[in-house]
Amino acid sequence: MTPADELRTAAAKLGPSSPAVAAHTVAVRLHPDVVNALADLLLAVANDPDDESLNEPGSARHGGCDRTTCPAAAALAVARAINGSAP
Repeated sequence: MTPADELRTAAAKLGPSSPAVAAHTVAVRLHPDVVNALADLLLAVANDPDDESLNEPGSARHGGCDRTTCPAAAALAVARAINGSAP
């Protein structure tokens, strides 16, 4: 899975398909506006035309970035936490 795929997967997990599903997701703990904004942010980073490395299979360009200074690395950290693949 590429970093961009990880971001898209996490964004998809944020939006529950029904109230029954929402009870078992992170979305139930956050206001819907926050969930939607976070999903939009993850998708924006995943689709950033200025950051080709997110679309390179196996790219590790942002793997060593400081999450406090690199927006793509910070978004990947959030996505990986949502996906359950955080280090």
